[in-house]
Amino acid sequence: MRRLFLAEKSNSLDRRKDFKQKLWSYFIYSLMPLLVVIVFSSLMTYSQNTEVFTKVMQRYTTQYQATVHNKLNYCDRTMPLHDMFEHIQGAVINQELALKQLEQALANYSFQSIALVGTSGVGKTLTIRKLLEKYPWPENVQTIAWNDYKLIDNDARYKAVWKTLGNLAHCGRNLIIIDNMAMCDLEYMTSINSMAQSNSDLASSANDFDKKHLTIIYVFNVNSMLPEELYREQLKMLKQVETTAMIVYRMFGTNDLEACVRHESRLLHLKLDERHIEDMVNTIDVKISGCKTVRSKVLVLGHPLMTEEEMHNKLKFIPAEGP
Repeated sequence: MRRLFLAEKSNSLDRRKDFKQKLWSYFIYSLMPLLVVIVFSSLMTYSQNTEVFTKVMQRYTTQYQATVHNKLNYCDRTMPLHDMFEHIQGAVINQELALKQLEQALANYSFQSIALVGTSGVGKTLTIRKLLEKYPWPENVQTIAWNDYKLIDNDARYKAVWKTLGNLAHCGRNLIIIDNMAMCDLEYMTSINSMAQSNSDLASSANDFDKKHLTIIYVFNVNSMLPEELYREQLKMLKQVETTAMIVYRMFGTNDLEACVRHESRLLHLKLDERHIEDMVNTIDVKISGCKTVRSKVLVLGHPLMTEEEMHNKLKFIPAEGP
């Protein structure tokens, strides 16, 4: 009986093995060619209807973003410039012309290249920070610190730029900020603009609704200790770059410094004695640091107009750096 049972079990295993081999042969010789034909046909259909497929995906993305952000027409590329610059002007003082030029530049719906140029402490970084606080599509903002130790050579810098250019969205408008550039980096700006404009997915005019819209803002720091003639020569070189809107922030003087001191004391809700204000104006070298060191001095010399708890809560909502 045992031998009969083992023989029957062996025959059963052989039949299963034969069945699997026949099934696999049937799949290879019958179904595999059919699968190849289906895949090939799908690829041909996709290649012939790429534009239609892309538009369908864009519409889906638009509806998805509107649902996620609970805002109808979230992907509409119209920027609330009035509200944005009202917010900026409440923080950046004595740079009315530069802010007006920046608002006009951002009103352009085609590819935009904008450079904020100026010495230290005149409001460039503060402008960017306040702009980002009101930017309608924060997920579309990418920042590159040009003086980052990881970007010490050309390859690393261009890789960082390519990475950002490859990570753009159709929804809304994309914003790339390249901060801490110097005059020696002027050629990079021209190259980056060429890289962006060579991208066929980017809109080149306001009528390219199905393409991605991009704004690049470069922040250039100019050495304030240069002789005035050389300083003006550098500004002239920057203005010769035709593809970029140059926004020059004017240098600050003692009157601007005093305005910074009073502005910071109001923001911090601190009271300053006039002798302290005069002392700060006389001791801070406005040509070197502009208004960068004002806040720290106001915090040391100012008298609170509120309790310590109220002061602590107020500081939570005030940026850590000066203009």
